Amino acid sequence: MYGSIRELRSGVFERLGHGEHLILYGPRGSGKSRLLAQLHARFLRSSIPCAIVHSTSCLEDITRALQNAYPDVNIEAVNRRTARYRLWSAADRRRCVLLLDHFSKANTTMVGFLRRLRGGIAGVLFAVDIDVERERMRLRKRARSLALSVRMPLASTAQLRALLHTQCVERGFSVEPEAAQLLVRTAQGRPGWIVLCTALMSHARYWHDGHLYPSLLCTDTEISLRQGNLKLLAPEGWSPASGRAWSSPLTDYDEEAFWRNDRPSPPRKPY
Repeated sequence: MYGSIRELRSGVFERLGHGEHLILYGPRGSGKSRLLAQLHARFLRSSIPCAIVHSTSCLEDITRALQNAYPDVNIEAVNRRTARYRLWSAADRRRCVLLLDHFSKANTTMVGFLRRLRGGIAGVLFAVDIDVERERMRLRKRARSLALSVRMPLASTAQLRALLHTQCVERGFSVEPEAAQLLVRTAQGRPGWIVLCTALMSHARYWHDGHLYPSLLCTDTEISLRQGNLKLLAPEGWSPASGRAWSSPLTDYDEEAFWRNDRPSPPRKPY
């Protein structure tokens, strides 16, 4: 367990350099992607082959990471199995580090190939989004044979408050103390949440007569962080008096028919 980002960064850097496999887990917006980017730059400065993948869901993503780590390996005009063998051979001669962000799936083929990278062949860091406790327990059961788990430390309230102030000054915003307190409390230790929140704050829909509507901003920040798009955000002309009046995939359905539940009953089985 690491108590700060600095300790985590130094510890993970050393362990990956020795070829360990680690799982970095934490809620969305806690800074995992930023940490991976910092580690990537640090390994490259140390002349250690390193590659980062921003979304990992199949074996091809891992193969592509190895290809980026060893660009001099010739894998043209060969099938993917031969390509993976050549890349594995290159890693066996000179250790590399793979940073696999947003790791979401681990099928049997992926696990088998990752096990071949153990023993000092490649250090691997998996970044996994864990927002609720049951997801953490599920990860604990599935990851025992894959790698050791490391939790992403959460930022303190003082750190989030300072980050919010810095971001607002850079973007030219002035947030009232009550609104700033609500934003920091809703961030729940996630600096990435604050950064995204201040980025969305530039939209006029969150301001009315010079006052910020923090509740709507918090809701849209969470949606944008989880969905990765702005389809569910409030429209430009929204105001608190209009209520939740815009369409979205979550609200576009026949509510009366939903509650009637008048679907035909399934046929009864003969005795």
